[in-house]
Amino acid sequence: MYACGDTVVYRHHVCEVAALREDYFEGKDYFELRTLFENSLKLFVAVDEAAPPTLRPVMTKREALALIDSMADADSIDEETLRPDAPTPTLLERRFKEEYERRLKTFAPQDLVPIMKSVHDRTARRVDSGRRITATDKKYFDLAESLLCDELAVSLSIPRDEVKSVLVERVKRAEAHRS
Repeated sequence: MYACGDTVVYRHHVCEVAALREDYFEGKDYFELRTLFENSLKLFVAVDEAAPPTLRPVMTKREALALIDSMADADSIDEETLRPDAPTPTLLERRFKEEYERRLKTFAPQDLVPIMKSVHDRTARRVDSGRRITATDKKYFDLAESLLCDELAVSLSIPRDEVKSVLVERVKRAEAHRS
């Protein structure tokens, strides 16, 4: 069970357990959570529902570094598996959106990486053919990146605005060692 002051992740929100509210709603005890990166957002989670994957401890520093190190070799979402159901570009975009949503609903940080990698790969191909990033890809990349960076900032004990540069540097280093 969590205690006041613990740092946790509720769905994808990095929070501090602010209080335990006994008999708060319908006779149930609730954790009051205050988000660390979304100003003034308070969340309430029933204690009996406060279990992974919905509510979990924040990644340790070791887990965060292992996740970053795995990014260079991470798989992107396989477009070919989505294509048979999507014979047109519009349907393919819908399938990507559904896959992005499915991965977000796991609430696992490692499921954010394939979203980011897929969007990166798809955008590079689009730019090479003279097109821009799709609105769907941009939306889900920004969301996945933001959610991942929030947790990594806490796990690595660094300011939120430094996470991207740490990510890029560490992934480049991993790719260089792989070559």
